Amino acid sequence: MNESKVETAARVAQWRIENMVSSSYRRSEPFKMGLWNWLLRSSEDYVWAVEIAYHGRFIIDVEFLDLKVASVNGAEPSSIWPNEGIMRNQAIKGTLACLSRMLNDGLHADVTINTANGTVRAHRAILAERSTVFERMLSEDFKCKESSIVNIEDISVEACTTLLNYLYGGIKYEDFREHRIALLRASEKFDIGDLKEACEESLLEDIDSKNVLERLQVAWHYELIQLKKGCLKYLFDFGKIYDVREDLSIFFQRVDRELMIEMFQEVLNASGIA
Repeated sequence: MNESKVETAARVAQWRIENMVSSSYRRSEPFKMGLWNWLLRSSEDYVWAVEIAYHGRFIIDVEFLDLKVASVNGAEPSSIWPNEGIMRNQAIKGTLACLSRMLNDGLHADVTINTANGTVRAHRAILAERSTVFERMLSEDFKCKESSIVNIEDISVEACTTLLNYLYGGIKYEDFREHRIALLRASEKFDIGDLKEACEESLLEDIDSKNVLERLQVAWHYELIQLKKGCLKYLFDFGKIYDVREDLSIFFQRVDRELMIEMFQEVLNASGIA
């Protein structure tokens, strides 16, 4: 900025301007912030509209909450203040470790979940925070508030444990893959949107001729648009419909009529009739 002085301290840059009139441009002097030298370029990114003329000295304070540098190898951008990133990662890691220990050891657990083949212990506050359905179930006017018991009879104790590990932030990927369908059903039942998205993305990764019809039915039932598109693309765009022709008769006996119509439409599109 012309006729100005830039000073910095930690994450704050301060422009001291002698005077500025309406519709004028100000260009910054080079200054050092963090590990780097900076020069704010004259473009729309850095233009402030000034509606009235202002005569005399005034100060503009700019605080940088974080500044990140893009990685040349495509990794996540890293902060130019690495100590903060390390501190934050350590805090998150420590918190997740504590939550996992609370779950695994039943430390101060105040809820018992009855599953199809066993029970697990959990914490009311975490369940309520992660799911609005759990929050309602555990509210004061619900009967399980007194008994601290939740019955989920359509899930195995293994899948329920995996669900809880996801909610507590300590899930293992191999457990997630093993129980994806059960987790998808739970995500729908307990309104856990991020888990539903994770299940859909995972189910898209390994579509093959052995599971494509099952995945297509799952996608239709749970309204997973991307999974449905992926299955239809696999069957018709890549011609894999011939690999599953022996299973189609059984599939059509149990599939929803609207899905069947949509599949026939895809056949017509692929053949150029429609």
